[in-house]
Amino acid sequence: MKVCFVYPDVGGVEHYGARKYYHGLGYISAMLKAGGHETALIYLLREPSREAFLRELAGHDPAVVAFSSTTHQHPLVEQCARWIKEEQPERFVLSGGTHPTLAPEAVALSPDIDAICVGEGELATLDLIERLAAGAPITEIQNLWMRDGEIWHRNPSRALIENLDDLPFADRELFDSRQMLAHNDGWVDLMAGRGCPYDCSYCCNPGLKAQYHGLGRYVRFRSVDNLLREIEELAGRYPVRTLNFQDDTFTLNRKWALEFCEAYTGRFEFPFWINTRVERVLDDEELVSALARAHCRGVRIGLESGNEQLRKDILKRGMSNDDIRRAVRLLRRHGLQVSTCNMIGIPGETPAMIDETIALNRELAPDNLQFSVFYPYPMTELHDVAVEQGLVQADHAIAGYYERESVLDLPDIAPEELAEKYDRFMALKSDLRVQREHPWRYRARRLLLALLGGDEKRLRKVLDMVRGRAE
Repeated sequence: MKVCFVYPDVGGVEHYGARKYYHGLGYISAMLKAGGHETALIYLLREPSREAFLRELAGHDPAVVAFSSTTHQHPLVEQCARWIKEEQPERFVLSGGTHPTLAPEAVALSPDIDAICVGEGELATLDLIERLAAGAPITEIQNLWMRDGEIWHRNPSRALIENLDDLPFADRELFDSRQMLAHNDGWVDLMAGRGCPYDCSYCCNPGLKAQYHGLGRYVRFRSVDNLLREIEELAGRYPVRTLNFQDDTFTLNRKWALEFCEAYTGRFEFPFWINTRVERVLDDEELVSALARAHCRGVRIGLESGNEQLRKDILKRGMSNDDIRRAVRLLRRHGLQVSTCNMIGIPGETPAMIDETIALNRELAPDNLQFSVFYPYPMTELHDVAVEQGLVQADHAIAGYYERESVLDLPDIAPEELAEKYDRFMALKSDLRVQREHPWRYRARRLLLALLGGDEKRLRKVLDMVRGRAE
């Protein structure tokens, strides 16, 4: 049986510069192929026309269309599902991913979706496809909510996959990895495990932990040997240049991380990037040194806000600004690059607090930084806070990942103030890039800013005028 996955990533390429590899679909595709089924993918870079979408779908001619979506992309899933049912109502439509897992009741409101995957999808999707192929009943499949006319069968969840080594390596051909690597300078995304134990108020992990309660260990890591064998296989098939681990906290299990570094050192020369938390590298000279020896090129850490009280009380992140400074100094001392992740427009935030975030980033001068306007994702603590306080705009449209606007009515930040702070963050990002790549130009820019009394708006106008004359 043939399954066509649809991955909506509208606006993603514009921000990241290349397509993303999504492991959720990669693992499900690998399971289906191992079971003798065919898979294909429609990667939506932009919102398609009805005709274009149905034409591409018809070219694959699948029996099942399986969407995977985040909250931002779910409206597009509903639209595409409606087109499918208008054209071929017999085609089976499945929706899965983070948003359907955390908000299945909202997804069930769509009359054009036949099934919802709530939780891990590998075994559930394989079970569904094999039953459909055999003409067997499908209403009672664990991890799937199944539509039966106007009735939904809300089936219970199955146990989490205990041993991740039992899974086949994620299917790379589904996303045309060779072409993807050609466009992103040989960066390959990898996952070493699943789950994060922390309870950040803005993150989906607490909601997922609650969803999976009683179903087994939420946080799991693959064995080091299994991970290294996948790297070896990837290196033999693709022009790999950099490994990009997408795990929320790569150094969560210190013993595992040290074992990985020791096994990786001398076996591979590829540099790699990881995500971690300040607490998981702070003052740990042995671990950071091991990462450096293993060719770890850089570390991404969640700074989120420069205001300690907001970070602790609202975001549920306990580290201090001094902790962040010490961690960054340690990483840099061992030659690792640092990238920070930040948010603005947080409930309870003031313009002065955003200034603190910008100031801390300027002080740290990270090698890269990303930031976004806070969005209240379903099944997160801050979503509930925003709803309880009446902050969510009644007629709000779901914004993209990195828009300048907020979907909240923030009592302490006017929309124009938020947009101005967003622009300041963008200017800082540009400023830091100039500082790294053209130090003399950076010093001239800082001198000019000082002469203008620190007025960044006037500085931008002056620079725009100079560029205009140069052209």
